Amino acid sequence: MFPKIQSVTREEILIVVGVVLVNAVLSNVFWRCVGAKRRWVRGTGRGAAAALAIANLGLAGMCIVHLLRFDADWMYIALMVVAFVFAYRVGGATTGQYS
Repeated sequence: MFPKIQSVTREEILIVVGVVLVNAVLSNVFWRCVGAKRRWVRGTGRGAAAALAIANLGLAGMCIVHLLRFDADWMYIALMVVAFVFAYRVGGATTGQYS
């Protein structure tokens, strides 16, 4: 009924899902830290959110370089979109835009 998924494709799916889950969990933790009442927790949350946003921009940059050098692979396109979305979402915590 369903076509068999090759092992390489299965690994690529796990990589994309893992990146999404890690980004979702970390961004949620950092947003909660930014909304805390203590000043040092807010500062730590903003610093960690900035580091995560920069890491996501780095991941997106690596995906762009790979797409320019080699053929277009669905995994790198998906990782690039996920990285840009989470960089935008988490980057808002560093500028004070919480909505």
